[in-house]
Amino acid sequence: MREPDLLEQLFDYVGFEDGDASTLASLRPHLEGSFEGIVDEFYEVILRTEAAREVFRGGEAQIERQKTQLRGWLKSLFGGTYDAAYLERRARIGRVHVRIRLDQKFMFGAMNIVRTGLHRALREADLDGALRRTGHDAIDKICDVELAVMLETYRDRYVEEQRARERVATLGHLAASIGEELRNPLAVIATSTHLVRKHTGESAARHLDKIERQVHAGERIIGDLLALAGADDPHPETLDLPTLARDLREALPVPPGVELRVKADPELPEVSLDGGQIRQVLLNLLSNALEATEPTGGVVELSIRFEGSTLVMDVRDDGPGFPAELVGRPFEPLFTTAEGSVGLGLALCAQIIAKHGGTIEALDRDGRGAHVRVRIPSPPP
Repeated sequence: MREPDLLEQLFDYVGFEDGDASTLASLRPHLEGSFEGIVDEFYEVILRTEAAREVFRGGEAQIERQKTQLRGWLKSLFGGTYDAAYLERRARIGRVHVRIRLDQKFMFGAMNIVRTGLHRALREADLDGALRRTGHDAIDKICDVELAVMLETYRDRYVEEQRARERVATLGHLAASIGEELRNPLAVIATSTHLVRKHTGESAARHLDKIERQVHAGERIIGDLLALAGADDPHPETLDLPTLARDLREALPVPPGVELRVKADPELPEVSLDGGQIRQVLLNLLSNALEATEPTGGVVELSIRFEGSTLVMDVRDDGPGFPAELVGRPFEPLFTTAEGSVGLGLALCAQIIAKHGGTIEALDRDGRGAHVRVRIPSPPP
């Protein structure tokens, strides 16, 4: 069975036919004993390569889970059935690699390790010459198809990022044309509200408070819009991380019923980053977390640490979290699940971190709140 469109095109391109599918199914019992050695070799190479190793952040436990999945993947490679379910499983693997930010150049090396291991196992297997010859051809074809399917997911991510950049450019034109003009009437409203307050009673004051809150919200939106459209490149300076963490704790108003925890070892080394921009990112993330946790109460936590030479900053909260189907989208411009928000703050965070050469991602906490992780590789002192 074959899925039309992408899978059919790839099969036609590499010349993969029904006979190749039958050959692979026939080879499985002869090669399955070699899968464990191929898996071990695969991860030995990864662990020797720092840039590839760093994407596997869950330590030995994650590596063991990945080994189990790789063994299952090898078995299905020789399953003999290549249909819609097969294509979706392969695409899902590719999306995982995209999500954990495994550079696509490592995909070629990884597939070469698998391909070489399978050819070696086939040469050592006790098989007749005809099956051995057709087996080598079938292995090459299916490995080519596998690699193409996985790389297609990287192309999809590139298209998504291009669209996001186009949206940011559109926002930039909008901000340049009306941003400053909107600030003027807001300033007049704020001034007038202040003057009216002096001549009104308590009941009217409550309405004036609402007006002032909305004015501040409008000013914040305009500020985010202008910042998102014209965010400067970072200007690195020596940044003391424990001091930054302490300043953030003191700067943020914490709602009743919410506890703000900041974990930053006083011995953390100084780094070379744009202090103002990094502070803005953490203020945005922590403000969102505090706001999300306020209705039910709970803990908001910021932790700052190093994993090797990579600076890692985590913000966790006990709020409702990101819906599972939307975990990959919070950093898109104009995306928001918060009532009254236009979805610019997180997009600005993503833009700042990208300009620092880092990554920002929303992680799943199984319904126990939101978790945002920022990683900036090798910020030198």
